[in-house]
Amino acid sequence: MTTARQIPLPLPHTTAMGADDYMVTACNREAAAWIEAWPQWPAHGLIVTGGSGSGKSHLMHLWLHRSRGRAVTRADLTTRNAIDLTADDAPVAIDDADALAGDAAGEEALFHLYNRVKSSGRSMLLTMKTGAGQTPFQLPDLRSRLLTLPVAALAAPDDDLLAALIVKQFADRQVALDAGVVSYLAARTARDAAAIRDLVDRLDTAALAAGRKVSIALARTLIEGQATEER
Repeated sequence: MTTARQIPLPLPHTTAMGADDYMVTACNREAAAWIEAWPQWPAHGLIVTGGSGSGKSHLMHLWLHRSRGRAVTRADLTTRNAIDLTADDAPVAIDDADALAGDAAGEEALFHLYNRVKSSGRSMLLTMKTGAGQTPFQLPDLRSRLLTLPVAALAAPDDDLLAALIVKQFADRQVALDAGVVSYLAARTARDAAAIRDLVDRLDTAALAAGRKVSIALARTLIEGQATEER
């Protein structure tokens, strides 16, 4: 008898962003300390840098909760003026602010928001892949102002964080892992949060399709199959 394969539905999962879901290790301790130090920052703003999936957005959400601030999106910047965006006196945060580089209107809007935040004594947090000096902002006045802000850099995940990220990614999908599976995956995945997220997505989909739990055997099949395809 042939076992029917299940068709995994692309059900959404909730990413946990609370303080209890953020594990502090050597690779992110400095950045986490900056968040905890607010409002005693040496400047009115902070830039948090790190690769894709490194935890920048999570730290931003923790800071927004701590500061009772509000996130400003790219659409907000290009459709609303700086006075309107700061009308409630709340601190502001912009995720992936480096996406504005090269967008004349976006850079101009960020420049005015920066000045408004500073002049009114508020705080601002920006997340970017790299610091302002390595980001191709075209507006000189914006670039020079961003260069005055301190930078909290997130390094690549260390062993402890690597395992924690794997557990968290599956927990967000309401999937519990045996310790052996976590160790197996941690030893074989790239030290990059985006790569971990991709591996978890593929494993979760494969487990659902096969109607079985995530195991070392399933992980081995998936990882070895990918390695064969890449040769």
